[in-house]
Amino acid sequence: LDGSEEDAQPDGDTAESDGDTEADDTPEACPSDMVRINDYCIDRYEPSRPDAGAASPGVDESQAVSRAGVMPSYVNPMNSAHLDEFQAACNAAGKHLCSAGEWFEACNGPDNHTYVWGDSFDPEICNSVDTYCDDYCADNGITSENCNTAANCGYACGATSRVSCFHVNATGNFADCTNEYGAYDVNGNVWEIVPVSTEIDSRGYMVRGGAFNCAAASDRLKCDYNATWDSLYAGFRCCKYVDGN
Repeated sequence: LDGSEEDAQPDGDTAESDGDTEADDTPEACPSDMVRINDYCIDRYEPSRPDAGAASPGVDESQAVSRAGVMPSYVNPMNSAHLDEFQAACNAAGKHLCSAGEWFEACNGPDNHTYVWGDSFDPEICNSVDTYCDDYCADNGITSENCNTAANCGYACGATSRVSCFHVNATGNFADCTNEYGAYDVNGNVWEIVPVSTEIDSRGYMVRGGAFNCAAASDRLKCDYNATWDSLYAGFRCCKYVDGN
């Protein structure tokens, strides 16, 4: 499923002409913490808690905040109660939890790419299980010819301290993990939950985008991938119509 089954969102506002003055077709601006995609805005960064820091996700769940350089909000495992919490956090910020269609459009971009950045998998672009294998080798004096950078290498390197090879990153740390729309970390870092009808997924939500620790990253970071298990690190993203919440 690629999110295309979601209902179309309302059209954006178009200013009417006043007398002989031509209509103003300038798109309405999104809040500074969001980016514009057609008739809606989406969080520029994975939502975090208001008291989050560079090394701590915080504990204040009063509302979702979109800002760079802090740990994103996430839960493990995922369940329907957390779905309600994500929706409430977005609503408290004057937004709504992104629909499947909104999220998918932000991920595959204006050119319908496989990943947020393009069509060829590269473990260095977004935060995945394979991102830090070469860094682990460099930090531990392992030569390049003996360094394991194959798929799922994060599980093999640093067997007694896997945090060296894969871990959640602060929001926006991967400068190229975006596309023309400008939302960061849509792929990788933490999974992102989107609500759907139970006819589409019996849980009432889909799990999108891949995460920092999941195997087979080249598949699970694809924009159309839906994780069917709930023991995972689940985050979310908020959206907002240009003419309302």
